[in-house]
Amino acid sequence: MLSELAPNHYFSGISLTADLADDLHSFASGLPSEHIWNQTVQTIARIPEIITTWIFEYLPESQNFRLLALQSRSEFHIPELVSKYSVPCHHVVDSNMIFEMNLVGEESFFQPLTETFLEKTSAMYLGYPIRSDIGTVIGVIGMVVEDKFKHKFKNLKLIDVIADQLSQELIRFKNENLISQTLNTASFVKHSLAELFRLLSSRSNDLTTICRNYLQTGTRLFGLPLGLIASKIGDDWEYSLVEGNVHGIFEGQRFSKEESKFAKNNESPSAIILNKTAESFTPRVRTHLLELGVSCLMEFPLKVHNQTIGVLGFYGLKDQEIESVELFQRVFELMGIGLATTIEKHNIDLLSKIVFLEKDYPIP
Repeated sequence: MLSELAPNHYFSGISLTADLADDLHSFASGLPSEHIWNQTVQTIARIPEIITTWIFEYLPESQNFRLLALQSRSEFHIPELVSKYSVPCHHVVDSNMIFEMNLVGEESFFQPLTETFLEKTSAMYLGYPIRSDIGTVIGVIGMVVEDKFKHKFKNLKLIDVIADQLSQELIRFKNENLISQTLNTASFVKHSLAELFRLLSSRSNDLTTICRNYLQTGTRLFGLPLGLIASKIGDDWEYSLVEGNVHGIFEGQRFSKEESKFAKNNESPSAIILNKTAESFTPRVRTHLLELGVSCLMEFPLKVHNQTIGVLGFYGLKDQEIESVELFQRVFELMGIGLATTIEKHNIDLLSKIVFLEKDYPIP
């Protein structure tokens, strides 16, 4: 692994044998992962020429890095979630090797460092891979170091050992998260299916009660504070039912076809889900919702006899996000289909009663 580095001048300083021994002991002590991440960056930061060091977990599905721990001698912050190609650590992932880079002229990711600490010294970025048991990169040890390294091989061997131990801990951490996510998903699916069965099994003849029950169930299932059923009234739209005490949205509130933003979307039988209503989504979100601070939305067209008669929607506020978009979409679509079917059945039953009455009481 050390042969992957071309000769250079990096860290000078004392051996970290004692600190490393303590650090390695913590891996087998059953301490929480968060404690191990923080203790490890503190250990690495004891090398005198280290300016900043951090540990990233690599998330290949989303092409992001997640920050696990950070230690810095100067004011330097890294967001909890970072896009892969916005940081030099992506070179470590793509090459599966140690990567080094001179920070002269670097102004993006390292700008807070270059404006303060790095003005007084020449510095380098060094990225060290944390590999899985099959050799793929699952994390990165990132370091900003002074441009000198008298004891390069000694200190890199220590970091190499730390990387191997972090690999075991990170694999365990990922497995625990995967198990937890799987259990949470299974629990949500079980709970949502039970709720859908309850809604579909309702024997109520009051359509308003049925629709309001759907709204109340949806706000609980999806964790979103506002639920709406918008109905088509001629060429305009109206919020027929509102669930959630949100100032500025009320039952009976009408808005034009142009303001509805439903026209381009309601031909699709699938749900429309927008997570983070950023500027790119603004043309698809009603202006009065944006003014209220709606941050995410789920909308489903209610079709009866192949005609869109309304929209079922749930909305998050401020910085709220929809956590499991794909899973929520499937459950939400089943909910929307169930409500549309119930409305259609209700109309058919009502029509049948009218026909029955006309037969018993013929109009003279």
